Amino acid sequence: MRVAIERKELLARIQHLVSIVPTKSTSPILNNYLIEASEEKNTLRICATDLQLMVVVEIPAAVSESGTIAISAHHFNEITNCMPDAVINLWQHDELLMIQSGKVDFNLLIADHTLFPVIPDPQNKNVITISAELFNRMIAKTYFAVSSDPNRTALNGVCWKIFPDYHIMVATDGRKVAEIKVLHTSLLPALVNDEETELNIFMEQEQKYVERIIPVKTLMFLQKIYNEDVKELKIGLERNRIEFIYGEYFISSQVLEHKYPDYQKAFPVELPNKFVIDKNNLITAIKRVALVAPDDNMRIHFDLDSSHFEVNTSNRDTGEAKEDIDEYNYSGNSTGISFNFKYMLSILEAIDTEKVVINLGTSKDPMMIYNETPVPDQELTFLLMPLRS
Repeated sequence: MRVAIERKELLARIQHLVSIVPTKSTSPILNNYLIEASEEKNTLRICATDLQLMVVVEIPAAVSESGTIAISAHHFNEITNCMPDAVINLWQHDELLMIQSGKVDFNLLIADHTLFPVIPDPQNKNVITISAELFNRMIAKTYFAVSSDPNRTALNGVCWKIFPDYHIMVATDGRKVAEIKVLHTSLLPALVNDEETELNIFMEQEQKYVERIIPVKTLMFLQKIYNEDVKELKIGLERNRIEFIYGEYFISSQVLEHKYPDYQKAFPVELPNKFVIDKNNLITAIKRVALVAPDDNMRIHFDLDSSHFEVNTSNRDTGEAKEDIDEYNYSGNSTGISFNFKYMLSILEAIDTEKVVINLGTSKDPMMIYNETPVPDQELTFLLMPLRS
């Protein structure tokens, strides 16, 4: 193998690729990149995997000799990052990869590339095309609500449900829910015309839909490589995998093979109290009061009615804090509610508008949180469960 490639071109593609490589693995080969150079295509193909997620990036390069090697991913990234901003020359010499740029030379031991997992070919069936900007937005509005509890496997990913004329992305950990619904779309017909038996078609209120629970690691990688100049994202669905083709990247990921819980049962039918306030003012007040909030449950409390709004907390190990806020609109009865301030802040950061709308009931009811004005053809819904007294 013999390749010449601009450092900045190489680094731009592999700076996030290394995040796929497992830090701990019983299979040492997974600590490596598989690197394939093609003289015919003049490309360098680099692959990383943790067995659940595989990412392949194909980079234009000057290839004078084809070849395949496996090389330590972390060392390769660190060396590339420290090289001069010029052309990097790569070539294989016996069991070493030689890395040279200007007056800087490295050599790295090569692993047995035949031990590397087989790279699947992209599937050409059950493929849909979606706006990359929209899909990136859907991830940003939901991923923070994913559960980290390994015993709740179905909640360890983001659920994507595709209906005939809309689709939903949602995440929940049982204490908060983040949902975005995209209206007036027609993704499902492209999937079910010929391949219904392979896609696990579900029914809800007499509507067909396809559901996939996508691991959060997969979605976070898509966010890292998002490029506003690359407009389209192609998504291929299989029974137990999901594939993404985005620019120079091919991503193949396992899905979580569980039925997502009916989270909408937690949505209250009616909450009589409505509260509208400047989002940034509320964030600032919560952060101030939270400085002395209890570490175990991060509890802070709202007390409010039409003439008084107080954010407060009490911590027997630290002390107390409260802040009165004057500028807000409220309709309904006097009420109060306690909640985990970190969960609330994560939801408020996902709000698009300058003001946020919060619907409340009693201290035992969840809060429902919305944009003040809806985004066209989209519905954002956030739920936060209260902390019990």
